[in-house]
Amino acid sequence: MSCSSATCLGGPWPDGVIWHRVGGGPASLYLAILLHKAHPGIAITVLERNSPDATFGFGVVLSDATEGILAEADDVTHAAMSAVMHRWGDIDVHINGDCITSGGHGFSGISRKVLLEILSDRARALGAELRELTEAPTVDALLASHDLVVAADGVNSAVRD
Repeated sequence: MSCSSATCLGGPWPDGVIWHRVGGGPASLYLAILLHKAHPGIAITVLERNSPDATFGFGVVLSDATEGILAEADDVTHAAMSAVMHRWGDIDVHINGDCITSGGHGFSGISRKVLLEILSDRARALGAELRELTEAPTVDALLASHDLVVAADGVNSAVRD
């Protein structure tokens, strides 16, 4: 699905719709990118309680098929990611001293910290406001001032409780 159309992600959305995301991880940042591409007139704010260099996890692995979907959705973000990804095609399975190689698998990996930097830069370039080191207001306060709130703040989410 291409996100350049006016109907991407459930639209069309009228200009002036205010979106708010709690959590600055890859999913939240990528959603901000896709929404801004599809609907440049909406206001998007992403709140992240941690600093931009804090990350939980080591890296992200993507299949070739997933990379193709990401490239179609936003070629600029994909190009930035692709420039720093490590790629491999074979998988070695070591069993009882033997090594069995399975080929034909296309994968790539990227550091989570680098991925977050790329996604943050792209989201900002498209107009999203990212606020690091910021705790989310109460759910009632968020809903009173925003048309839609996306809770993407991890397993210990106060927003989803």
